[in-house]
Amino acid sequence: MHPLYDVMYPGLLRYAAAVLGEELAYLAEDCVQDAVMATYTNRSRLEDAFHWRSYLIQSVRNRALKVVRHHDVCSTYAGSGEAGAGEERDISHEMIRQETLDTLYAAIDTLPEIYREVFEMSFEQGLRNAEIAHLLDIAEITVKKRKERLISLLRAKLGDISTAELIAMLSSAGMLEKAM
Repeated sequence: MHPLYDVMYPGLLRYAAAVLGEELAYLAEDCVQDAVMATYTNRSRLEDAFHWRSYLIQSVRNRALKVVRHHDVCSTYAGSGEAGAGEERDISHEMIRQETLDTLYAAIDTLPEIYREVFEMSFEQGLRNAEIAHLLDIAEITVKKRKERLISLLRAKLGDISTAELIAMLSSAGMLEKAM
């Protein structure tokens, strides 16, 4: 058996289960396996054990949070049959938010790989520009320029929305706080 499974796997499962909470803890293994696969896929960018371990732990966290967010949205929709007037507005708001996120992720999926990579590392994993530059073996100014270009590309793909609207979309996805 590989040392990952002997040493890290049990701890990663406990971590994922803690992030998922008691109700969704049964999905911890899926989150960890997806994170291990993502880390393996990106192994060429991870130069040492510290970066590899950090990337893996952050991937587990991101996948678990994604599952929790999805569950929350599904729970909101499932309860919509018995909603009162205030709850109907909340459900409508959540539906609009989910459609906005779907549109945002569809636009992100069409970006060239170098921009998707920077997006994932910055907005989803919450890495700072210096960390991204180190992992990608590029200058920090290059990371900044790629982020600027990625914002421009997203704005164009989303119908020339304003920067404020794009910031609102990223914020509603919980991505803006990670990138700051």
